[in-house]
Amino acid sequence: MDELIATQISEQVLDGDWRIFYQAGQGREPLFNYWLAPWLPLVGRNVFTLRVASSALSLLGLVAVYLLIHRLFGPAVALASLAGGATSFWTIFAARAGARSVAMIPFAALSGYLFWRGLSPRRAQCRLQQSLFMAGAGLCLGLTFYAFTAARVLPAVFLLFLIYMWIFHRPRLAGLGQPLLLGAVVTLLVVFPLVYYLHVHPQADQFDFRDFNRPLAALMVGDPRPALQTTLETLGGFTFHGDPLIFDNVPGRPIFEPLTALLFLTGLLVALTRWRRPAYAFALIWLPVSLIPGMLSQPVPNFYRIVAAQAVAFAFPGLAAVECWRWLRRYVGSLALTGGLALILFVHLVSAWHAYFDVWPTVEGVSFFWQSGLAQAARYLESAPDSGPVALCTVLTYESDPWWRPAWQSMDYLLRRTDLEIRYYDCRTTLVLPAGSHVRYLFPDAAAPFSLIPAELQREWLTGAPPLSDTLPVGQGAALRLDEPPQTVEPDSGAAWFAPEAGGDPAPLPVRFGDSLTLCGYSYLPSGPGEPLRLVTAWEVLATPPPRLVLFTHLLTDPQTLVAQQDSLPLTSHSLRSGDRFLALHDQIAVPAGSPVERYLLSIGLYSSDTMARLPLYDGDQQRGDRLFLEAVSVAR
Repeated sequence: MDELIATQISEQVLDGDWRIFYQAGQGREPLFNYWLAPWLPLVGRNVFTLRVASSALSLLGLVAVYLLIHRLFGPAVALASLAGGATSFWTIFAARAGARSVAMIPFAALSGYLFWRGLSPRRAQCRLQQSLFMAGAGLCLGLTFYAFTAARVLPAVFLLFLIYMWIFHRPRLAGLGQPLLLGAVVTLLVVFPLVYYLHVHPQADQFDFRDFNRPLAALMVGDPRPALQTTLETLGGFTFHGDPLIFDNVPGRPIFEPLTALLFLTGLLVALTRWRRPAYAFALIWLPVSLIPGMLSQPVPNFYRIVAAQAVAFAFPGLAAVECWRWLRRYVGSLALTGGLALILFVHLVSAWHAYFDVWPTVEGVSFFWQSGLAQAARYLESAPDSGPVALCTVLTYESDPWWRPAWQSMDYLLRRTDLEIRYYDCRTTLVLPAGSHVRYLFPDAAAPFSLIPAELQREWLTGAPPLSDTLPVGQGAALRLDEPPQTVEPDSGAAWFAPEAGGDPAPLPVRFGDSLTLCGYSYLPSGPGEPLRLVTAWEVLATPPPRLVLFTHLLTDPQTLVAQQDSLPLTSHSLRSGDRFLALHDQIAVPAGSPVERYLLSIGLYSSDTMARLPLYDGDQQRGDRLFLEAVSVAR
């Protein structure tokens, strides 16, 4: 979903919608989208473009990290760090996943590099050069704020380091007051528009989404225990137990494997013993500060939120490797040492390759979240010559979900054909019968589709449809072909009435809702004591309905007293076409426990989740309210 949201925002950028912050997807800084936008018309509106653009940005980040480490510790450590970072699962995953966090690394590392250039002794450069370097550092540091939320802690790195220098190396700061002030002013000027926007729109930063900020919230009310726990787990993510989320990692895989973890810890120890040297102190300050976003959120460790640590994290195993080289070359030949280091790097690369291409795709939930079944369906539809109607079952089809994007939006970037009319629906609660003949039913990620379709919606004409071969790979979905659609899908119909406020007289079915849908019939399904009421409604499409329609079902003790309801229409309403028919299962209408009423009224209707406006009912050309009453229902006790 992050990939899709990033691409959609980049499309907005191409359309001239330039912002300093986008509220889509729980709030997003724009820098990655500004980078991605020009790639779309050049390479194409597809997932491959996102991968290429993101990987190119990640490579620029590796170059910037190399420059920083080279400045701090010299070419040998920088080269070792570059090799480790380029072959790390952590960096490879973020680059190929199209994570917007990759936009932060180039600017974060460049800010450190330019800062160190500005710290060079005055005899090596003039005051103007120092000022230019510090201004450049401030510019890059400010731009990190527009790349990723976690960058907001980075100014603390420079502030803490300057305090360290003031205490232990004060002469090094002589004459740097004006350049440092210039760098600080540039940073403030760059970040001010974003800070002001978030101050005016505090709801844009959705830190409380899914309780991610629980440790920080607890800390702010005086309870440090959650933050302490997440801090320890974040620190352990480098060597012991990694990110548990499939979105960022092979669950539980630490950043460093055992051998590279030993090098990391050794390098960290080397740096700690040399903390009085400014370069080592700078790296030691950067590492924990960059981990703060992970320490104050959950679940942990979270490799996505600590991505700023990539600027220095690989320097520590690089330090250890160089120190081991210097010590061992007194006893072992250079050729043998070179072969040993090459072997370590090769093992590191093979481990990352195996984790990414062999292990991660088999993790439960990965195929669903990354919509690999949908991608396979797109490949089949792209190559198949048939242009007939397609009914595509995808779970989580709900159009009004604030985070999950429905399948049709993903298919917009997966499928290049424009001559196919695809109906998107969730076959767990709806059944769509497209108009026309030779209908293809696709079930991505469902090798046994009829295990998804509830018995109340299964029909012989569908269960008896022959499967299509050579469509979706084994285990990644199924496909059926319906050559002769049935004449009707309606269940046995009951009576209906217009609402009391619209006259309350009988409403002979079918009844038209708006200009696009008619209710053709309905039937109640048996339910036991204490079970939710169950209902199947049958609909026919007169014209393409408005987008994001919701079907409401109200259980009432009288025409105005609501006791239970279900609001759901798990299909993409604007994908329907004239002549289509569909069944909807209403099975979440729970009667309140202990209710003294045994007989209830039931009303249904449709509304737009965008405007909350209901579709009107019509009796011929006369409007008759906005809800329809069905037969009263008795509740078993």
